[in-house]
Amino acid sequence: MKPSFRQTKKDVDQRLSGRRRNRDSEGCIIIDMTVKNDDDFLSVYSTNQTPVISTGVADFIENSTHSVSPRERFALHIHSNCIDDGEKNEYAAAIKEYYAEKYIAGKKERDLNRMIISILIFVGITVLALAFQIKNAVWSEAIDIAAWVLLWEAVDIGVFKNREINLRRRRYLAYMSMKIVYDPIENPSS
Repeated sequence: MKPSFRQTKKDVDQRLSGRRRNRDSEGCIIIDMTVKNDDDFLSVYSTNQTPVISTGVADFIENSTHSVSPRERFALHIHSNCIDDGEKNEYAAAIKEYYAEKYIAGKKERDLNRMIISILIFVGITVLALAFQIKNAVWSEAIDIAAWVLLWEAVDIGVFKNREINLRRRRYLAYMSMKIVYDPIENPSS
């Protein structure tokens, strides 16, 4: 007999409740990454002046931290025997550059949202004032509804969408400032 959804959920929640993240001496959550071949570490489209990591590397870093609070700090431990000293600096710069771009894009998106919020509030209040001027009950009600929709959209963007953007920016800031440690692979045969 198959277990019920409720029983399966209870079993999974119980198994995950004891799950803990490893932390370094500074309290940063450790992201362990093994690189056996670094051919795809950098994006093939990046230039030597501003290297950026590949989307595969970025996806790994981001997927490793999905269940972590955005307030946490990170330490990336890269386990590899194929990365030389020159590449270590280049890869660290590429990680920071990749997330710096995402951080800047988030700021621009937030600033654009603020401008849209201002416009929606101004138009919403103007339309609401117009509703009081119209004597026809049907048109007055239609304009009243339109005004409240505009005002609600401004609240939605300001409260919910900007919160999501700020959480992402906080996470990108954590990635940009994370400590990067390179360790050799202890058992290279596996």
